[in-house]
Amino acid sequence: MMQSMMDLAAMYPHLMSVNTIGESYIKKYGTSGINITKYDVTYEVPPGYDILAFNITASNSTRQSSDKGKMLIASRVHAREWATAELNARFIEALVQGYGIDADITSILERNEIHAILYANPDGTYIAEKYPRSMWRKNLNPVGCGGSEGGVDINRNFDWMWGDTRGSSADPCKLTYHGPSANSEPETQALVDYAMKLFPEGQRKKKPEKQMDEAFGEEISGFYSDIHAFGKELYYPWGYADVKSPDDEAFQALGRKLHYFNQYKLWSGGQPHYRFPVTGVASDYMYSNMGVASMLYEIGTRFHQPCAEFEDEIVPKNLPSLIYSAKIAHKPFSLVKGPDVLELDARHVDGELRVSATASDGKMVNAIQNTSAEFKNSSDYPTGSQTIKAVYIYLDQHPDDWQEGDIRWDMDAIDGKWDASEESVRLTVSTKDLPSGKHIVNVQAMDSLGYAGPVSSAFVNFVQEQESTPAPDSTSSSFHRAAKGCLQRVSNKQLDLCLANEHTSNIAVNCCSGSQQNGDLTCSRTGCKQTMSYDEATAHCESTSMRLCTTAELEARVCCGKGCYFNKLPSWTSDMCEEI
Repeated sequence: MMQSMMDLAAMYPHLMSVNTIGESYIKKYGTSGINITKYDVTYEVPPGYDILAFNITASNSTRQSSDKGKMLIASRVHAREWATAELNARFIEALVQGYGIDADITSILERNEIHAILYANPDGTYIAEKYPRSMWRKNLNPVGCGGSEGGVDINRNFDWMWGDTRGSSADPCKLTYHGPSANSEPETQALVDYAMKLFPEGQRKKKPEKQMDEAFGEEISGFYSDIHAFGKELYYPWGYADVKSPDDEAFQALGRKLHYFNQYKLWSGGQPHYRFPVTGVASDYMYSNMGVASMLYEIGTRFHQPCAEFEDEIVPKNLPSLIYSAKIAHKPFSLVKGPDVLELDARHVDGELRVSATASDGKMVNAIQNTSAEFKNSSDYPTGSQTIKAVYIYLDQHPDDWQEGDIRWDMDAIDGKWDASEESVRLTVSTKDLPSGKHIVNVQAMDSLGYAGPVSSAFVNFVQEQESTPAPDSTSSSFHRAAKGCLQRVSNKQLDLCLANEHTSNIAVNCCSGSQQNGDLTCSRTGCKQTMSYDEATAHCESTSMRLCTTAELEARVCCGKGCYFNKLPSWTSDMCEEI
């Protein structure tokens, strides 16, 4: 997997970079004292590894790194939890491959940095994968135990309530052994040092444990996600005891909104599903010591999740929740209390921009009342009961950067009244005085308490009526143009949102590897560029060591969606399309 991530970083150097942030126990201290024998098998000891972090962000955006929100996501802290790194990798792929195609992802990467650590415990991961029966959890520090039960539980080693045996063990041979001292393990220290570099120093407390009852407030910046398995649970501070944190209102709103995507139970102090104390854990540490929002996922139903269940359940339910977390990373405790913009639709028709959406203060945060028996009879959550007071559209500008003179439109409530916690809204405005081409529409709602919610974004192309439709290029059968809607590759069920509008002014660049597998062409989504010439398209594909797909190849792989058609060869007919 790491090689595929390295290849992705090499293919998208403007979006993805890799940093060495520390070393594993064996890389730093060697193999002395490590002798693991289980089930009459003596285990091969790994050579030790660097701990790597990938930074995913748009390096060419106008915002400097110091001005961007930061999200840190870690996986394989516990070595036996196989699916966690794969989910992390899918998140990285979605971000990198969605940039320039998905407007929400594009906005996220232009305003935030997503730092992903796939293997926080690489030594342990080696043992867990080479010897699956071992169910190895800890790192490979043999301190005090050695043999088949050695190691330190990294997720009991952080310097927050460290050593409290209500939620960890002092026995080196136990699975939850907290280590000889706080932050003693090089794997722990790598995460701590990296977090200190990423998250703002000014929002930290001087004495976190003594100040545990003081709220951080709504102005904090930063988000930490810790991916574990299993249990279908969402954990947020506190965990050391069944008590709420001073920022519980924001945390519970966050947990509820992430539950909207995956229907996981909320495991936290003060919640019905609080299970047992945990101390020295990363999620509590990142909140208490770094002052950031933090969330631990317990994904799936087993340590070694079957592939079919991973694809059908874990990815589709958790990937959107991670994207939502990234969307609010720069100001999580404030944005999560605001209304969400859902069902956003933006299109350009007859010289007009037409936008519709649903703004809701309660749909996401109160969904748990219908999906969890523990909350079935509960009242609406406090952050989800305000009325919607306004919904704004910002054209080619994020609300945080808006200044007087920039374009902003007020959307209209369809029923004519702003008197409910959920409003259907719309706007139709002429674009005759606006430039043609690709634009981004950013929509944000505000509630009656003044909370602004997360921004939802959509791409739309303006093609003014006076412009003539470009004539098809008859000089090359490789020149593919599309109109009215979206193109879907049947093999992966993902939409290319770069095709649009009433005319053929956009050209989808489809780069092909040239290989055929069971008649299914292997293609790479590399986005699109307006009015790209054939020579430009060819050069673009060649720069990725691929070639431009031929029309025949595209016809073999592409089907039409609702309202879509293709201006292709005369032989292309609608009955060759398949309804999506």
